[in-house]
Amino acid sequence: MDRRSRLRVEKCEELLSAAQQEHDDRLKQLQQVAPTHARRHATAVAAIVLAGHPRIDESLRLAWARALQHYGVDNKDQVAASQLLRPKIIGDGEESTRFTEIFRTAPAWLLHFTAMAMDARLLKFDLPSNISDTFKWGSAGYEDARRWPLLPMGTITAGDPIPASDPRRLWIILACEITEPIPNVDDFNQKDEEVRSRCERDDPLIRDMFLALDLDGKPESKWSAYERRRMRKLSKWMGL
Repeated sequence: MDRRSRLRVEKCEELLSAAQQEHDDRLKQLQQVAPTHARRHATAVAAIVLAGHPRIDESLRLAWARALQHYGVDNKDQVAASQLLRPKIIGDGEESTRFTEIFRTAPAWLLHFTAMAMDARLLKFDLPSNISDTFKWGSAGYEDARRWPLLPMGTITAGDPIPASDPRRLWIILACEITEPIPNVDDFNQKDEEVRSRCERDDPLIRDMFLALDLDGKPESKWSAYERRRMRKLSKWMGL
C-alpha cells in the first residue's frame, strides 16, 4: 500500500470514528430526554383513557378534546396540557403504580395506536397482556402513530391496509408490543457486536430483520420477488 492509499484509509477511519461518536452522543441525549417525553405522553393517553371515551372508528383528536374538556384544560398544546393534567391524574401517588392502574383496563387498540409500550419501557410500569394482540393497521395510521411522543390524531386503520409481511410491522412490534426495558448505550454497542458476530455466522433471521428495516417506507408493490419471499419468511417467524 502506497502512502496515498494509507492516508485515504486513515481518513476513512477518522470519519467512521467521528460518525460512531456522534451516534453514541445522540443516543445518550435521547436516553436523557426520552423519559420526560414518555411521561408527558403517558399522561395525555391516561387522560383519554379516563375521560376521553375513545373509539377505534373515531379520530383520536375527538377523544383528546373530550378529555381536555372533562378536566377543564383549555390549552390544546399537548406538552402544556400534560403538565396541567399531571396533578389531576397522578396526584401524590407513585407514578408507575398509577399508570399501571389506569392502563390495566384501557382498550388494547388504543395502547397499540399510541405506542404505549415505549412509555412502559422508559417509565417502568406494567401494561395488560393483551398489548401483544395483533391489530389491523392502515398506512396513514402507522405514520400517525410514529408522531410519538405526540399523540396520533386520526384512526389506527386509516389508509391502505398494512399486510402482515410488510416491514413496517417490525416497528409496530418494537414500539407497540415489547415492554421490556430498553438497553443503555453500552448494551447497544455490545448488541451491535453480537449482531455482527451472528451475521458473520450467516444467521438468516438477522439478515431478514435488517432487510425489513431497509424496506421500511418502500411500497410493497416495488419489492422484488426475493424481498417478498424473505418478508413472508420473517412474518411467519413472528407469527403474523
